[in-house]
Amino acid sequence: MVAKTTPLPIRDFDVRTDLLSVSDLVELCFADRLSPDGEALLRKMRSSAHNKRFQEWAYHMAGRISMPFTGYVWEEGGEIIGNLSLVPYHVAGKQYYMIANVAVHPDYQRKGIARSLVHQALDFLLPRKLDGIWLQVDEGNQGAIDLYQRQGFREVSRRTTWMLQPGDVPAEFMDWQVPGFRVTPQRQGHWKQQRVWLERNYPPEVRWHLPLRPQYLRGGLAGRLARLTLIDPKICQWSVMAGKELIGVVSWQSSRTHADWIWLASTPETEGVLLDAFLPVWLAEPGVKRSLRLNFPARKTNLALEAHWFKPSRTLIWMKYQG
Repeated sequence: MVAKTTPLPIRDFDVRTDLLSVSDLVELCFADRLSPDGEALLRKMRSSAHNKRFQEWAYHMAGRISMPFTGYVWEEGGEIIGNLSLVPYHVAGKQYYMIANVAVHPDYQRKGIARSLVHQALDFLLPRKLDGIWLQVDEGNQGAIDLYQRQGFREVSRRTTWMLQPGDVPAEFMDWQVPGFRVTPQRQGHWKQQRVWLERNYPPEVRWHLPLRPQYLRGGLAGRLARLTLIDPKICQWSVMAGKELIGVVSWQSSRTHADWIWLASTPETEGVLLDAFLPVWLAEPGVKRSLRLNFPARKTNLALEAHWFKPSRTLIWMKYQG
């Protein structure tokens, strides 16, 4: 006699009814790892949980836009104790999915719930013949890393978010000038090389969730016309030159969150020189200076960031499903 298999208590996530419960669960599971942006996202989720018009719109847009409106929940006794979100996105005509917000209530962990949710997600995604299935996990969460590796995910890259508080830069650094280098506004002729460097530091498949839009950084008339459409953010760019040679370009981008962004375009060997030249010029610009935030590949040359008063905030491992 064949034993009957009890169906797992997994069902589709419904943005119209589950948003508040999932918000509470994610906060409970990741309270010690939430960034200011993560906290802002949770506040937005909770606010949206009381907005019926938004919920109806989100329900009908599920699976069509890059927001976590689809996925699965594990429900027992009317309580959501597990969650997995699915986020679709497109890059250069290719279709990807991101697995995100994998959370299990602490009282129910180590019971295979997260593994079952990942299986459910892969059963849905694999037949769709996507160009890639990705997830990101905190490098300190070894249990989750082991789980994802067992499910066929492999590490592709590590990216660290760095923060610079303007007040941490010594006053004497304001007068620092790198011998043989000068800082100029970014020019049209710099764009070709700048874009090559940007693609290396911010590959398209991992930058989709960042507010980096290369068309707004482009030099010349095309870039100026693109930026005319921007009300916010504001963008400024500086090139560092050694004679006639371009060493690198730093792009500053305003943000409505807790810190502004900068994007570095250079070789790993010249990142230190780029920061040496850029920071005094940026600090001397008129106006109030907010904190700077930099998302960057984790590598040995990151020592140049530490030497320029940047502090690592969080490192995430990007993993891709490889079967």
